[in-house]
Amino acid sequence: MQYKLLPTAKMKYIKFCSIVIMIASLTTIGSNETIPCFSDTIPTVNKPDNKTLIYTTDKNAYTQIKNEIPINKPLSEGDLKYLFPDANFRNVIIRNFKNQEITLDKIADLSGEFYATGENIESLEGISYLKSIEDFIFWNNNIKTIPAEILRLKNIKSINLANNYITNGDIINKLIDKKVDVNCDLNFIKNKSNQYNLSSYYKTLTLNTGEEISIDKLLYKNIKSYHNYWEPTKEISKNIKYMISIDDSKIITLEENFKLKAASKGNCRVKISLDDNFYKKSTVTINIKVKD
Repeated sequence: MQYKLLPTAKMKYIKFCSIVIMIASLTTIGSNETIPCFSDTIPTVNKPDNKTLIYTTDKNAYTQIKNEIPINKPLSEGDLKYLFPDANFRNVIIRNFKNQEITLDKIADLSGEFYATGENIESLEGISYLKSIEDFIFWNNNIKTIPAEILRLKNIKSINLANNYITNGDIINKLIDKKVDVNCDLNFIKNKSNQYNLSSYYKTLTLNTGEEISIDKLLYKNIKSYHNYWEPTKEISKNIKYMISIDDSKIITLEENFKLKAASKGNCRVKISLDDNFYKKSTVTINIKVKD
């Protein structure tokens, strides 16, 4: 048997939910000298316990509000980890404050160029606290996404994101719309001008029937045209989802985890690309000979 709420019951239910949400919101209110610390991502179980979750109109998501921190309060190690979860990004920030207490207002006062090349940074969460930085250099890191909070930076003039692992250009396009000079060359964005020159260690490969080989073992990033002092790497991210075309699936089959398997004797061509448009720059073709 199904039950339905009468109109008056529905109104009481809605009012009750509204009161619960208002009470939850009030728990994050601090003094007048505090600033809200908002996260642009759906919260994870790894976040600290000092947080409030507010249920949104989207039943599948929550908005996380970090507890407010006074802008002149000396930040503890735990505070810094909370604000800047990526250890390598955090360490670059900390290096700007030798033998000093670090506060949010001091971080906001950092100005000029923020240089973080080859630091193995994966996440830029917390970048919105660097309010006065005009030029960011994140060349040659392991950055996969750009957080939406970067759009709140009013003083940013340029950002170098070349030689990373970014696959989505939505936030980058919004930065460009804001007249920010963005370098996102050598990435995995669905655009031929922002992808790696993909190369293969083999033009022709010989396999025995039944043998398997991982596509990661075949490919590398061709970055010969870039200066050595940028410390470029030829490695390709393990998380890349390649586009693969096999001209004879009776000879070569594609297995799980992007492995090629020699199924039967013969010759076969395999095209591997970073994009389903199979741009010439980011596509390689390997001739595979399968023998008994």
